[in-house]
Amino acid sequence: MKLTGKNMRKVSQNKFKIAYRKLNPEQKQAVDAIEGPVMVIAGPGTGKTHLLTMRIANILAETDTPPEAVLALTFTESAVASMRKKLSELIGSEAYRVNITTFRGFANDIIKNYPDDFPNIIGSTNISDVDQVQIVRQIIDSLELFNLRPFGSRYFYLRSIINAINELKQQGVLPEEFSQIINDQEKVFLKIEDLYHKKGAHKGKMKGKYIDMQKHIKRNKELISIYDEYQKSLSNLRFYDYSDMIVQAMVVLKKNNDLLLTLQEQYLYILVDEHQDTNTAQNKILELLASYHKDPNIFIVGDEKQAIFRFQGASMENFMYFKNLYKNVKLITLWRNYRSTQTILNAAYDLNSKDSKKLLAKAGHKESLINLYILPTQEREQYFLAQSIKKLLKQKVLASQIAILYRDNRDVIPVSRILEKAGVPFVIESNQDVLNDEDIRKLLIILKSVQNFGSPSELVEMLHIDIFKIPPLDVYKIASLPLDPYDVIKDRKVMEKAGIEEIDKLLEIYKKVSSFKRGAKNKGAVQAFEDIVRESGFLVYILNKPSAAEKLAKLHALFDQIKSLIESHKDYTLENFFEYLDIIKEHNVLIKTTVFEQAPNRVRLMTAHKSKGLEFEYVYIINAVDGHWGSRRHYEHIKLPRRVYSLLKKVEESFSGESDEDERNLFYVALTRVRKQASILYAKQNQNGKEQLPSRFIMEIKPELIKKVETKVELKKKEDLEFSLTPSLPSTAKEKEFLNQLFYQQMFSPTALNNYLQCPWKYFYNNLLRIPGAPNKHLIFGTAVHNALKSFFDRFGKGENPGKKYLINRFVESLNSQPIQEKDYKEALSKGKAALSGYYDHYYKSWSKNILNEFSIKGIDLGGGIILSGKLDKIILLDSSNNINVIDYKTGKPRSRNEIEGLTKNSKGDYKRQLVFYNLLLNHYQEGKFNMKAGEINFIEPDSKGNYKKELFDINPEEMVALEKQIKAVAKEILSLSFWDKTCDDPDCEYCKLRKMIK
Repeated sequence: MKLTGKNMRKVSQNKFKIAYRKLNPEQKQAVDAIEGPVMVIAGPGTGKTHLLTMRIANILAETDTPPEAVLALTFTESAVASMRKKLSELIGSEAYRVNITTFRGFANDIIKNYPDDFPNIIGSTNISDVDQVQIVRQIIDSLELFNLRPFGSRYFYLRSIINAINELKQQGVLPEEFSQIINDQEKVFLKIEDLYHKKGAHKGKMKGKYIDMQKHIKRNKELISIYDEYQKSLSNLRFYDYSDMIVQAMVVLKKNNDLLLTLQEQYLYILVDEHQDTNTAQNKILELLASYHKDPNIFIVGDEKQAIFRFQGASMENFMYFKNLYKNVKLITLWRNYRSTQTILNAAYDLNSKDSKKLLAKAGHKESLINLYILPTQEREQYFLAQSIKKLLKQKVLASQIAILYRDNRDVIPVSRILEKAGVPFVIESNQDVLNDEDIRKLLIILKSVQNFGSPSELVEMLHIDIFKIPPLDVYKIASLPLDPYDVIKDRKVMEKAGIEEIDKLLEIYKKVSSFKRGAKNKGAVQAFEDIVRESGFLVYILNKPSAAEKLAKLHALFDQIKSLIESHKDYTLENFFEYLDIIKEHNVLIKTTVFEQAPNRVRLMTAHKSKGLEFEYVYIINAVDGHWGSRRHYEHIKLPRRVYSLLKKVEESFSGESDEDERNLFYVALTRVRKQASILYAKQNQNGKEQLPSRFIMEIKPELIKKVETKVELKKKEDLEFSLTPSLPSTAKEKEFLNQLFYQQMFSPTALNNYLQCPWKYFYNNLLRIPGAPNKHLIFGTAVHNALKSFFDRFGKGENPGKKYLINRFVESLNSQPIQEKDYKEALSKGKAALSGYYDHYYKSWSKNILNEFSIKGIDLGGGIILSGKLDKIILLDSSNNINVIDYKTGKPRSRNEIEGLTKNSKGDYKRQLVFYNLLLNHYQEGKFNMKAGEINFIEPDSKGNYKKELFDINPEEMVALEKQIKAVAKEILSLSFWDKTCDDPDCEYCKLRKMIK
């Protein structure tokens, strides 16, 4: 390996050399193999994330490749964050310039950057689950179906149909190809030699073992028609679904050679993590990106034993396909494990050897057998789990180093309850159904009471909620009076006569609910929702909870759901929202959220699937019974053919039954998360008293690797705990520690700085905690204008002349996709068309085509954990020396030059500060690649006289020095929480009021 001084400016030479010396021979081989196709088989704990980051660092050191030309693809946002963090430790802030993203994020970037190539998505709305259900229902009603529309329950197969369509898209199979696959499958089926009985009483009849296969073929033939109609409906209604982004990226790259060539020139090195989990559509995108060279610079890492929820054999086929595609591929196997004990690795090998080399433990942990706890009942299993974890915590084990892994999301509900009662701090990191949350249900009761204002039963139900702190006796008295409860709580004298205690609170509740009802009629659902969340006290209520981060994430998810619904239904009301919830319940559609993972020092609860890529000192695998972990009875109502999942052109169709491969891989993943001690728990009886057997996977581990632990002594206080009140959870992390983590994980933008300077609590709630808020009509209007200008100048900068009509049409499309009410929509539409038309006429002849459009700068490190970012609306390249002007668009009334600079009473100079911030970013970007000569504030709307205005500013070095000092001072205040007891100058500030309410 050679490190040149010229290139090592990109890499911290000492850090890289030290890290490189610690690599084993196979890892060094992978890091040094910069050129050509490379495939690494990396088992659990073999250091693949470290390997990927070291290889990226080496590419930047050994070649003149810019960081932007490296593309690293993985499967989860947490994996993206982990890889970027490790890379930044090696190469500093340039890690933020490397394209590390998920497959979906990559497809989204292509669509955003080349919108004209994706007419089916640009200008369309991401379909909601309910709209998807309604479309499929209409298709089921309209088509002549016999196999997918049973007489007794016409929508019985609806969920299976949606799941099958989603799966087909993920595999890159569109209706036409699916039709061909099914036709071929039917031909193969009909040629089966022993399809029919050839003698006896059933001569000429199909054999029983093939009847089920025939049913699936018939259902799939009807699925072809449904799938085709579904695609047409999406197009007609201007919708796209979750899977469309990747499949459309695949389709467009196949057809558009110019776009493909652009991307091939942009990305010189491609790295792929968890390759065993890539689906067909993702693999096709990789193949297309790498197709320019016979031996492309593509590097894949994976382990077929960790493939989860892929069709049987498809994960192994990924590797075989890669080897067949690139004949000169270099194959490297990592077999040294730096995570687990040899006991764990031997047990994992027993589970899933697959003819592979056994992993060798190199972590140096003390060996210990796997604990197997056998409990009489599930309740006792949960109790024992809580007590065992409490013991570890008393032994000073960090809570964050303890994980509870389970098979299904529903497993976590009883476990979380018992942990809460035991006072064990925990965080649930797996996807949760928002509507199952106890506090979200309270919010829905409030919303329902507002929607059905005047309904006595719903008012009484709402008054029971602890948010309002109304004594139960008061509620009973209100309900028992021979009067309408609404007439009671609005009348002081009636309440005094009835002996009601909290009269003032009840009067205030009536006043608020009445106001909410008026607001719900006059405002849209988004604004009504925000008002109720804030003014009812619900937001303060959840922010005061120990689990505030989780609750806030669920509130975000619910709020996002409402906003997405309004994008396609402008006059959406609370009534429509409850109709939507009814459909959700009917078809078992979930509103999912993944809670904050940043909460430090809590026991971590997650599914085994979610645990991929993570590691913990202590792991508990719970409810490890047969039929739950392995041997699951799962009947597929629509079984897709093997060919759907195959990368190979020819594949032998399989009609065999299900296997336990996915389940085995899942248990393997769970077990190999362990660094020091694995514990497996199961109960002999389920909740109904029915006997349970241990998972078959436990039986497959050699007995000498397992220690059965006596549990009778542990259960003395079970009843005391079961009936105890849930204690208030201790503060699991200092507020400062939690908020500091949030700050470090977010980049600091000009908007964040301006918000802080306006009011620290505005920054706190909007930027740091990101509490849901309804975008007002001005913000929506500004977004639509910016989107239109971006789309226009994307094409204009390529030398095209899109014209005024194109600019206006892009504005209309963007506005149509925003959650704006009908009454505001008409005003915004008229204003935007007029403003952009005049703007075009006024400036068109002076526009330069030598531009960089929506130029994003990320990862500028000021030290002390302060990472800056910003997005520049437009850069004008003035000459070949990279002298530039920066343009920042502004909607709204044009401001005077003094206002922009903050020299008037009504201005703090936010606009000018933004330009200085951009100059600061550019000074640090790629060692000062650009020289910003001036910054321009460009007003898109005319003034009252119809004149268009722009103001140009030279930024002097002293302003940048002052701003950098200001940013560091602000960051210090945020990290030290010195603003905690301060408020801003505005006596009516909603953010300061909210802070005062939180105790």
